[in-house]
Amino acid sequence: MSDIHSNSVALNSVLRDIEVSGVDKIICTGDLVGYGPFPNDVVNTVIDRKITSTLGNHDLATFDMDTLIDLGDTANQSIVITLDIMGEREKDYLTTLPKAIDFRGLHFVHASPKENVRGYITNKSENEIKNLFTQFDGKICFIGHTHLLAQYYLDKNELRHGPLSEGIISLDREKRYIINVGSVGQPRDGIHKAKYVIFDEDDYTLESRFVEYDIKKVQKRIFELGLPRKNAELLGPILP
Repeated sequence: MSDIHSNSVALNSVLRDIEVSGVDKIICTGDLVGYGPFPNDVVNTVIDRKITSTLGNHDLATFDMDTLIDLGDTANQSIVITLDIMGEREKDYLTTLPKAIDFRGLHFVHASPKENVRGYITNKSENEIKNLFTQFDGKICFIGHTHLLAQYYLDKNELRHGPLSEGIISLDREKRYIINVGSVGQPRDGIHKAKYVIFDEDDYTLESRFVEYDIKKVQKRIFELGLPRKNAELLGPILP
């Protein structure tokens, strides 16, 4: 999973979905906070559930001024408000997150296996993306950051890529992949559901899961806290 962005309502729905899916390890590729209204709830759930997470750029912006300045206006304003909401325990936890994680031969980073925390893979040229495959060991690197489910792989040195739809696909054990796991808390594909993936090491399959949650509850709290309206609009239509 990735890009929870202070949306504990979406996170809790995803965790309930995971509980019935037979998952034995949960890893997040960062951006626990930012945009949404429940940063403390998200961070404490990650701590209490012992969910392993890498550092995202919004997490980094809570304690690194250069990163905060680099964010766009909406993201920057959201972090400033987030810092007013967060407790010291939650702030301190974000400073402990690693930029990358290796687990069972799999690599996990926020943005890409080169920059780790920043830099959109969607802005890179084909050759630049090909070069990313030299930046990690193992067969698969899982990323987030763009909030869009996608896969990238090399086929006889030709780059193949495209979006991932809901459902299960089989991966080729002979190929190497970069998989974008989408976003739990603020998907940007126009489908207003929380997104995450399940990788089955035995069957070598990848399942993209789409999970419904109470969007209106999150939007209501966004407005109450004075977070940017855009943050609510990205979750779905604003209902009365």
